[in-house]
Amino acid sequence: MEFFNFSAAEIGRINRALTFINTREVDLDRLSGRTVVVKTGNFEDECRQLARYYPHLGLESAGARLVFNTAREGDHTILVNREGIAGLSYIHSLATELVHLGNLSRYNADHGNVYRLEPGQAIADHYYEFLLWSKFLAMKIATRVHALVAWHEVNGEEAPADGRYRFAQTSFPDEGIRAALAAAQRAATLAAWREGYWDLLEELALYFGRLAFYQQEPRPAELDGRFPADIVGEVVGLDNCLAFYGTLLRAWDYPAWLAEKHTLRRFIVAMQERGKERYGTEA
Repeated sequence: MEFFNFSAAEIGRINRALTFINTREVDLDRLSGRTVVVKTGNFEDECRQLARYYPHLGLESAGARLVFNTAREGDHTILVNREGIAGLSYIHSLATELVHLGNLSRYNADHGNVYRLEPGQAIADHYYEFLLWSKFLAMKIATRVHALVAWHEVNGEEAPADGRYRFAQTSFPDEGIRAALAAAQRAATLAAWREGYWDLLEELALYFGRLAFYQQEPRPAELDGRFPADIVGEVVGLDNCLAFYGTLLRAWDYPAWLAEKHTLRRFIVAMQERGKERYGTEA
């Protein structure tokens, strides 16, 4: 993997971060030799220029941008937003894009050029569920590598003697999920509710991805005392939502995603049906 505009210290931290990504999660050995990472101060302009040749795939963020080459042995680029870096945030942004790169490479090999997916084919090939899963897995892995790199910044090079990392405190940003739930509650019509439904699913996937570094069972309230269980129950059904989380937890690599994609769609549909019940005969 080649790095441009990164300091030696930053590259050292990145290389440490890569050791915290399981090979089955992302095959970095296969991808790293064909991937260039560039830190840029012209991030927005470069993204606009790229969009003419590499349309949005649904995985883009403000922190970094993956330029995914669909050719089997093609080269890839990851742009990291210099203006968006605060502290070690570039570690999180880069890890996120590497997970998406690994997932897209596998999906593209199975289903053909992802830039040419027609809506009907995307539905048949579970592309929208794939996007949710990739965002969940990327958040889970990026949270892990960021936390462990940060731990070593404070505690030094050596790993804990017992192999277990311990953290004084953890926080789980919930602004996104709360805003999406509030929008769903405010929706006056079924059409308005449907318009924001996938935004809500995305926020749920990201929120659960943060929690997934710390737990292996779908029990968000045990980690986050602010988990809005009552609102989730009202909007999409709490049992459905926790089953959605549990399915994402089981899909910890690409083969597991293939095994769970139908179950994931089933709970997405179940949450949608629960939400529609609020609109009575309009549904």
